[in-house]
Amino acid sequence: MTLLHEYLHLRNQQAFQRLLDGIPDRAQHGGALSSSGGKSWTRPSPLTSGASCDVNARDWWGRTVLHLACASPDTVEYVRLLLRHPGINVNLADSESHWTALHRALYNANLPAALLLLQRLDTDRTLQDFEGYTAFDLYNSTLNGTKPCRDAPYGDLYTWGANRNAALGFADGGDRAHPEQVIIQRKETESDAEKTHILSRFFPLYARQVQMSRLHTAVITSENGGNLRLCGFGGGGRLGAGQHTQYVLKQLPNLPHTIVSVALGQDHTLALTKAGEVLSWGLNRFLQLGYVLEVPGPGESFGRTEEAIQATPRKVLGPLKKEVVKGVAASRSASVCWTDTDVYTWGTNNGQLGYDKAAQAIQVLPRKATKVTEPVISVVINDSAMACLLNTQDVICIWNNRHTKIMFPGHAFPSEMQPYRPPQAIRDAKIAKITCSDDTFAALSFNGELFTFTVSNPSEAGAAPGKDRSGLKPQRVWALRKKFSAVKDVALGSDGSIIVCTESGHVFVRSRNLKSGQTSGSGKAFKFQRLSALQRVTQVCANATGAFGALRVEYQLKPIGVCGNTFSQDLAAIQPYLRMPSLREHKTDEPVLFEAPHDEDSDDLQITNDILKLMDLLNVLLSQQKQRKESGEWPKPEAPLPYGADVTIQMAAGFIFPVHQIILSARSSVLGLVLSGSSLHNRWSSISIQVVSPLHRSHRGHPIHLKLSGCHPLSVLILLAFLYTDEIMAPWDHRVSSSLGQSLKKLKCDPLQVKTDLGALAELLELPTITAALDSPIKSLPSPSLELAMRRLFSSSQAQAASHDSTLAPDVILQLFDRDVYCHSTILRARSEFFANFFDEDEWTRKRWDAQGVIKVDMKHLNWRVMDYVLRFMCFGAEDRMFESLEFVNSVDEALEFIFDVMAAANELLLDRLVLLCSSVILQHANIHNACFILADATYLHAQQLIERMQSFIAVNMELFLETGMLDDIPIALVKQLAQFVRAKQAEKATVSRSNELINNALGKHAEWLAEQDIPAPYSRVNGASISRKTSSAKLKTLGPSMHPHPQRAIRRPPSNDDIFAMDDESNSSPAAKQPRPAAPVWKAPSTPRVDMKAVMAEAARGSPPARDSPRSKTPSTPGVAARPTPTGWRDQSQAQTGARPSPPGTPSGPGSGPAPPGVGSSPRKAVPPTTPRRAQTTSMSTNASPIPGLGPMITPTRKTASFVGAGGKTSSSAGGGSSSGAGGGSVGVGIGAPSSTTTPTMRRVSSGGKAWTQPPASAPTPAGPAGGTRMSFTAIQELERAQEELLGEAGRERRTLREIQEEEQGLRAEAEFLAWWNAEEERVRLEAIVAEAEREKGERKASGRQKRGGGRKADQGPGQARVPAQVGGSSGGQGQASTAPSKRRPSRKQPQKDKGNSAQAAV
Repeated sequence: MTLLHEYLHLRNQQAFQRLLDGIPDRAQHGGALSSSGGKSWTRPSPLTSGASCDVNARDWWGRTVLHLACASPDTVEYVRLLLRHPGINVNLADSESHWTALHRALYNANLPAALLLLQRLDTDRTLQDFEGYTAFDLYNSTLNGTKPCRDAPYGDLYTWGANRNAALGFADGGDRAHPEQVIIQRKETESDAEKTHILSRFFPLYARQVQMSRLHTAVITSENGGNLRLCGFGGGGRLGAGQHTQYVLKQLPNLPHTIVSVALGQDHTLALTKAGEVLSWGLNRFLQLGYVLEVPGPGESFGRTEEAIQATPRKVLGPLKKEVVKGVAASRSASVCWTDTDVYTWGTNNGQLGYDKAAQAIQVLPRKATKVTEPVISVVINDSAMACLLNTQDVICIWNNRHTKIMFPGHAFPSEMQPYRPPQAIRDAKIAKITCSDDTFAALSFNGELFTFTVSNPSEAGAAPGKDRSGLKPQRVWALRKKFSAVKDVALGSDGSIIVCTESGHVFVRSRNLKSGQTSGSGKAFKFQRLSALQRVTQVCANATGAFGALRVEYQLKPIGVCGNTFSQDLAAIQPYLRMPSLREHKTDEPVLFEAPHDEDSDDLQITNDILKLMDLLNVLLSQQKQRKESGEWPKPEAPLPYGADVTIQMAAGFIFPVHQIILSARSSVLGLVLSGSSLHNRWSSISIQVVSPLHRSHRGHPIHLKLSGCHPLSVLILLAFLYTDEIMAPWDHRVSSSLGQSLKKLKCDPLQVKTDLGALAELLELPTITAALDSPIKSLPSPSLELAMRRLFSSSQAQAASHDSTLAPDVILQLFDRDVYCHSTILRARSEFFANFFDEDEWTRKRWDAQGVIKVDMKHLNWRVMDYVLRFMCFGAEDRMFESLEFVNSVDEALEFIFDVMAAANELLLDRLVLLCSSVILQHANIHNACFILADATYLHAQQLIERMQSFIAVNMELFLETGMLDDIPIALVKQLAQFVRAKQAEKATVSRSNELINNALGKHAEWLAEQDIPAPYSRVNGASISRKTSSAKLKTLGPSMHPHPQRAIRRPPSNDDIFAMDDESNSSPAAKQPRPAAPVWKAPSTPRVDMKAVMAEAARGSPPARDSPRSKTPSTPGVAARPTPTGWRDQSQAQTGARPSPPGTPSGPGSGPAPPGVGSSPRKAVPPTTPRRAQTTSMSTNASPIPGLGPMITPTRKTASFVGAGGKTSSSAGGGSSSGAGGGSVGVGIGAPSSTTTPTMRRVSSGGKAWTQPPASAPTPAGPAGGTRMSFTAIQELERAQEELLGEAGRERRTLREIQEEEQGLRAEAEFLAWWNAEEERVRLEAIVAEAEREKGERKASGRQKRGGGRKADQGPGQARVPAQVGGSSGGQGQASTAPSKRRPSRKQPQKDKGNSAQAAV
C-alpha cells in the first residue's frame, strides 16, 4: 500500500495533494522547503512531477487509489485530484472482480465521481468485469425497475438509419446516425375540447406496433379508431389515395376501424381490425389483395393502366367471411392469415402457400393451407417459403412444396457430453417468435437465444424434391450468457444485419465486420454492437434498405396521492357555533351516548359519520342548556366571535348560534334579503326569520342578530351544517336515531319533527337540494351545490367590487401586480393557514380595517395569471381539470413553468393540497428531457413527493442520463442528494449485502470471545505505530506522542508579522550566512518533525516529564521511600547513547512557578519572582547518583547561565554576578558554565526600546555530559524489580509481564532517538544564533561611531570599546529578565559595563 492509499484512508487531503503535485512531505521524507520564502514559482509543476508518485499503484487487493476513492461517497475531491494527474489510468481494473473505477463508482452510487469519470474522453464505458457486466449493467443490477415492462401496451417510437423511400418518418427526409424520436401527429378531425387539452396539444401519440417494408412504414397508435399511420413511397396505392411520397406519418383516410395488427408487403398492406376482420389495399400485381379487381380504364388508375390498384381499405371476404382472424402476414407476392384452427393463404404460389403449386399456381381468394395441420401461433412468409410457429412451439417450414420441421440445437455442448437439463430449461429452449426478411429466417427461443436459417429460392435450388436441405440447418447467432442479456425481440435487415433488444432493454445491431477477411486474425464476419443512448426498448423493426426502429417504454411512476382537506371540509372546520368559548367552558360532563347499531347497515361509513357529527351538534345544545341552568340565564354572544363570525341566530328557546354572513348570503339568496332587513314568514308553519339589530351591514365587533322561531334548535343546526358542508345529517334514519336515543330524549327532540322542520326551512329559504334529499325515508345524499354557489360568489365579488352595502360585498382586497382581486376573509381564513393566522392576530389587523370594513393585502410580487388558479382553488375549490386547458402556453416547457409558478404561490400561502395537485399534474408531463428541470424546481419549492418521484425516475434511467450528459448541468448538491437516494434504493434491494447486519450479529454473538483477543491495528507510516485495540498500561507509561521518533506533523501556524520581517533579515544576512546551511531557517518549518519545545523545557525545568507530550505517571517524592525506577530509569539508559539532553527554549511561567520537586536529583532552589523582562534561559543536565543501587547516575535538567570566553581568558556570564574567570567559573570551554539555582523560566517579553520582530539570539549549546550507564539487560531489570519490592514492601509491589517490559524497552529506544534529534536541533539553533549575533554586533559598532554628537565619548569608555550587546540566555543587572529582541537605543549610564570586546569576539 502506497502513501496515496494511506492519505486517502486518513482523509489527509493536503498531504494527498502535495504528494500528487510532487512536493515531498516533510513528515515522511525529511526534506526542507526552499529558501526562496515559499514562492509559488518554486513549486514543481504537475506536468514535470509525474514520476514523484505512482498514481496507478495497487494495494494487496489489486486496487488503485482511484478505485478506493470512487467507491467512497465522501472522497469526490480526491477523485478530482487524481483525474487531474497526467499519469492516471482510469480504465485500470482491480484484481478481484475486474472492476474499473467506473464500475465501483456506479455500484456504490457515487454519482459525482461517475460524472467526473465520464467527462473524460479516455473513459471506456464498454469494459466488462469477470461476469460480463459493464459499469452500467452493474448499476442496473442494483436497482429495481431498470428493466422495461414487457406488458406495457405502447411506447415512444425511435427510428434511425437510411431514410430511403421515406421510411423513417422525419419531415426533412434525411438519414439519422443515432436514434431520434418520431413525433406522431393527432387526428385533424378532433373536437375543440380535445384540441385545447394540454395533452392533446403538446404530447405526441404513443405507438403500439411498428412494421417496416422496403417502400413504406406502418405504425399502430394508442388511439381508439383510425389508429393507423403510414409514411413512405406513395406509388401503387400502398399509402392510400394519392401517389406522392409521404415523409411524415399520416392517418390513412376513410379508416374508422381500430387496428390491432398490420403486415406489409412491398406493394400492398394488410390490416387486422379489433373485430377480427382483414383489410387490404395497394397494388394487386400478384393477386395478393384477396379479391378480384377490374383493370381500370384510361384516367382511372394512379399509375400504369395495366395494373389494378386498390386505393382504400377493403375487407377480404370469401372463406374469411365468418372467421375471426388472429393474425396476418405478407410478402411481395402473397398474403396469409390464420385463425385459432386454420391457416389461409392467397397470391402467387411458389410452393410456399401450403398446397401444390402445380395444381394452383395463383390463388385469388383466401384458401386453407392443407399442409398445416395444427393450430399456429405465428406465421411469416416470403416469396419462396413460409414458416409456421405451432402452438407446440415447433417450427415447420413449407418450401418448394415440401413440409419440413426445423430442428434447433438444444445446447452448445459436444455430442459426447450429455449435461443434465432441468425441465424448465427444456421448456425455455423452445421457440417463442419467428420473423423473416428476404431469404433469411430468424427464430427466438424463450430463454433468449437467437437462431437463423436460410431458405434458398426454388429457381436456384432446383425443383427436385430430393435436393439438399443443408440451408435449413439453424445456426445460433446469440447465445445466452446472462439473464439480462436474453433477447426478447428481433428483426432482420439487409446484408445479414440483425437488430435485437434484450431483457434489460438495450438494443444490439449486428452488422458486417469491415476488418473481416483483411488479415488472418481479423475476427468474425459479423459482430453485434450495442446502441448507446437508447434503453428500455421492448420492440424493434428493420427493413431491407437499412432503416431501423424501436419502441421505448417509459418508466411508470407511482402517482402522487392528493391528500388534505377539500373545500367543504375546510368550511366545516370554521363552523363557529361548534367553537364558542362559552360553550367550551360549560360543556356538559355527560357525553352523548353512542350506541352502535346492530342491523346489517352498521358498517356504513356515511351513517357512522352522521352519528359522530350529530353528537357534536347535540353537545352544543346540551352545553347551552347546562349553562342556562347554572347561571339562570341564556348565554350571550361574546365578542369577538369564533372564526370571525358576524351574525348570531337567536332561537325562541334561548339558544344562540354564531354564523358567517357571507355563508348565509351565498348559499341562500332569501337569507341575503333577510340580512338586508327583510322579514320572512312561512304561511303554512310558524317559522319566522327577522333581523333584530342592526339593520345595516355588520362592522367589526358588532354582529347582526337574527331571530328564528317556530322550529327545533337541532333542525337549525342541521340546516347550518348543510350550508357549510353540503351534507345533510339524517337523525330520522332508524340506524342513527337508535344510536342517539337517550340524548334526543334529553332535548325532547323528535327525529320526525326535525325532518318536518328541515323541509319547511328548505322551502322557506329556497333550497331545493334539501327538499330532494328529504324525500327518502332514510339518509340520502343531496346533489353538490356548494362549489357552484361559491363560484357565483367569487364572480359577483369582482363585478360588484365598488358596492359595500350588499351582503355579498367582499371585505379583502388582494393587490396583485397587474390588478386587484376582491375576496372574503371567511373563505380565505378557512382555506389558508396563512390567512387564518393573519386575521386571527388582532394586533396586525385592528388598524388595517378601513371605514367600510375592508382590508388590503399587498401581494404585488404575484400576477393575476398565476393567482387566478390559486384563487380558484381557494375561493370555490376548483380542482378537477383545473390545468387541462392552458390556452396561453405554447409548449410543454411553458406549461411546466407556469404550474411551478402556481406551486410557488401555493407554497407561500401554505396551500398543501394545491401543492400536491400541481405536483401530480407536473408528474404527468415528466419525461427524460425535462426530468432534471423538474427535479431542480421541485427541490427549490420543497415538494417532497415530487422530488421522490423524479429521483426514482432518474435513478432507473441513470444510464441514459449519464451517457447523454444530462446531469452535468444540475447543481452538485442535487447530484449528491440523488446519489443518497439511489444508495437507499440499492439498500432496499440488497438489504443483507449492503448492510452490516451479518457482521453486527456475529460481533454480538461472539462479543465475549472477541474481548479476549489481542488484535493489533495496522501500522501507518504517516502516524507511526498505532495502538492496538487492547492498549497496555505499561506502554502508555513509557511511550508518548512526543517521545516517538516520527511524531505526527501538526498544522503549521500561519506566519505572523515577526515571521515576515524575519524573512527580510534572512535575505540580508552576512556572507557567512549564505554558506550551505545545515538546517532550514528559524522561521521556516523544520525538516524533521516538530515538537513543543517550550513545554518540554518548562517541564524539564521543574524536573518532571512533560505532562501532555509524555503521558508518564509521576510518582511524588516521599522522604524515606525510594522513587519507582520506571519514570527515571529511561533517562539513564538514553544518556548512555545520546549524552546530555540539550536545553529547549523556555516556556511562559509566572511568579507562581515554584522550584523543581525535591528528590529528583537537584538541590532545592529558591524561586526569585521576576521584576523586569528577561530572555529565556537555557538549561543543562545535572547528574546525580541514583537512589537505587545498580541503576546508575540520574540526569535531571536544570537551568544554567550562558557564558562566553573572552579574549583575555575571562568568561562573560549572563548571571547577576557579573563576570568570572575561566578557572573560578568552573567552565570547561566555550559556553559551559556552572549550573545556576537562582533562575526560573519566565515569559519572553518585548523590551520597550527593541523591535518586536527581531529574533532573539539563541543560547550556546552544552556538549554531551558523561555517560550515565549502559543498557540494562533483562536479568538486570528483574534484579531491579526485586530491589524495588524490598524497598517498597508488599504495598508497593507491582509485578510486570514480559510484554510490559518489552514495551518499556521500546519506549527507551524511542526516547534515545528523540534525544539524538534534540541534539541535532540544538546544533542548528546554535549556528543560527552565532550568525545573528555577528550581524547585530556589526550594526552596533557602526552605530557607536555616531554617538559623539550627544556630548562626545564618555570618560569611562575607551576608543576601542564597543557597547555591550544583549546577552544570550539572560540580561545584565542580575534581575534574570530579558527582552525578546535587542534594543537599538543607547545604553544607560547606570548599566554596568562588561568586558567590552569579549562578547563580540566570542560570538565570532
